[in-house]
Formats: sequence, structure tokens, C-alpha cells
Amino acid sequence: MSVIIAFFVVETGVAAASPSLQMHRAVYDLSLGHMQPVSDVTGIEGRMVVEWRGGPACGGYTSLQRVVTKVSVADQGFVSNDVRLSYWEAADGSEFRFTRTEYTNGELTDSEEGTATREKSGDIKLLREGDEPMAMPRETLFPMEYNLGLIEKAQAGHKVFSHPLFDGTEKGENPTTAFIGKTVPVQGLDAKVDGKGAALAEMEPWPVRISYFDPADGEGVPSFEMGYLLFPNGISAMLSLDYLDVEVKGALSEVTYFDPDKC
Repeated sequence: MSVIIAFFVVETGVAAASPSLQMHRAVYDLSLGHMQPVSDVTGIEGRMVVEWRGGPACGGYTSLQRVVTKVSVADQGFVSNDVRLSYWEAADGSEFRFTRTEYTNGELTDSEEGTATREKSGDIKLLREGDEPMAMPRETLFPMEYNLGLIEKAQAGHKVFSHPLFDGTEKGENPTTAFIGKTVPVQGLDAKVDGKGAALAEMEPWPVRISYFDPADGEGVPSFEMGYLLFPNGISAMLSLDYLDVEVKGALSEVTYFDPDKC
């Protein structure tokens, strides 16, 4: 079940930010979608909270994320998971700091922190506490860079966005390919919205599906896929987290807008 939680966190970075987009807190109610016969998961319920603050005037962006789930596993009963993740990413993409803690059934099971630095040469070095420094490909993007690039491609009418992504939840970067559809009208979205921000019902989001690949696997088959609706202001809705043998759905239930560049 730790694999499921890890990938939840990978994609909570989809809430992009820039001076023209909106800092916010989004709450998603999680539930079980489709399953393959080989899956031993029989039920999932929980909540994911994603918060983005900051901006160029602050020198960077801060994200606080938490995923709490109760998973029913065949012949094992329920397993509760609580994953907490915090980021700070420099506005110029020169540095990315992260801290992650995981709890299973109320007990701490994993904790780590680290820093990835992009040097003037373009080289990226990753240093985790207790590990040797690790190099990552120059084209690797951090979460904010990745999401800004994805939205820019969507606004320009491009259909594909492909880049390695590093967000601190894996040992290194994840190769990814995002497919971007044409904008669609909003249907079936009933989220509570607080603060001064754009009304989601008045915007047309892009359907996006991102495939994540294991860099050590040369088969070219994604290990995880995520689909969602991406709004021009950076909000994501109608999440579909597909682990190949089980799908988890995330319904946007609450949005709170923050003042831009409020540090």
C-alpha cells in the first residue's frame, strides 16, 4: 500500500503557480475506482489536501500536502496511511527542498528530507540526508517548473509535454509524458470555493493524462498514470489515479484562494 500513497503525492504537484495563476488550498475526497481481478484492494476512502503559497515576490513557492487514507485489503482488514510532504522551490528553479514523513496505522514508518540544486552549468545535484550526492539529468524539472511548462504548452495548443520530473517522493527523477486534450465545459463539479478567485464554472479546463515511467525499466510501459481536468488558474479536478491494477478517484470538494505573492 505504500506504493499507492507514494504516487498520490507525486501528483499533488499539479496545482501550478505563477503571478497570473492563483495560490490556493484544494481538498479532494478519495474513493476506489475500477479494479483488476489481481488486486487485493477491496476499498479505499480518504482525503488529500494540497496547499500552494508564495510567488516570485517571495523568492519561491511553498507547498504543504497531506494524504490520509483507509485502505481495505483482502484477508488483512484495514490499513490507515498518513503521508505528509512539504516543498520549497526557488522561483528561478535553482533549488528544491523537500521533507516527507509517512505513518502506517499511527506509527512512523518513513521519514526523509533533501535538497536538489541546479548549478549555473545546468547540472542538477540531489543530496538526501545520509546518502551520497546524486546527479540527475539536466532536463529534469521540479514540480513548479513542470506544471508551469504543462500549462504553457496547453495554452499554446500543444498536445504532448514530455520531461523528467523530480518531486522528492522517489529516489530520483521520473520520466513522464503528458497528453493534453482540447478544453471541455465543466460538468458535475460541486466544490465549495472561498476567497477571491476565478469561478471554476466560468472556465474551460484541459483534460490531461500523464504517464509515469520507471527509469530503470526499459520496457517503455508506464508504472502509473494520472488523469484530471486542469484549469487555466492551476486548479485540478476529477482526479483519476491509475495504478494499473487499481484506480483511485479524487473528487474536488473545497478550494480556498490565497492572495498572490503573500509570503
